[in-house]
Amino acid sequence: MSSFNRRSLVLSAAAFAVTATAARAETKDMPCTDLFPFLLNYLNLPATDRTHFRLAYRLGVSGAKTSDLRLVLKHNGETPIGLAADGTLTPLPSAAALKAKAPVSLTRPDGSKMSLTLIIAASLSATTSYAAADLKMAVDQAYAGAKKAAGLASLAVPHLDRVVFVGATGGQAIGADGKATALPKIKDGLVFQPSAHTGAARITLDKAPVLLRIDAKPKKA
Repeated sequence: MSSFNRRSLVLSAAAFAVTATAARAETKDMPCTDLFPFLLNYLNLPATDRTHFRLAYRLGVSGAKTSDLRLVLKHNGETPIGLAADGTLTPLPSAAALKAKAPVSLTRPDGSKMSLTLIIAASLSATTSYAAADLKMAVDQAYAGAKKAAGLASLAVPHLDRVVFVGATGGQAIGADGKATALPKIKDGLVFQPSAHTGAARITLDKAPVLLRIDAKPKKA
């Protein structure tokens, strides 16, 4: 398994960006490992160690509409890559495609630029109620998995310790005794930090989140 290097290992919402360098007004093939960094590291983890978290890649475009871009994975045929409801790319390449460094055909309009942002997310359905134990499992697996995949660079892995319910505006951590505590708000959603809500049994939200992002504590400005 390849290791992360210290410079590129920043696992958070704005963690990693890859700018496509396709020639103007052309379709260009790029190895899928270039477009989806760290995905093979994730897939190389034992399946039992990644039941509650996943990697996701959010597409960013300037100078064009998202619908103007076309990505096609060329491995055992051609598989178009589109957008899921949360705005991340799907389907992602398989381990076999990544090991083969199968190409992704990228077509973009003249003058446009594309970026992909790596996100670590809980692999739980979008809903308005979650068992606190499932969210804690997602956080614990994500942190342990990132450190294991990083190998010698494990000391550079930020301490992933919270879930951000992107898009939610109101929510509570409810203890086994029924006591409710409001979840902290940040710019793009609500935060559940298991270590700060040790007595929580359930999390309830005003609406289903767009994404359950796993983050580390923000650095002070």
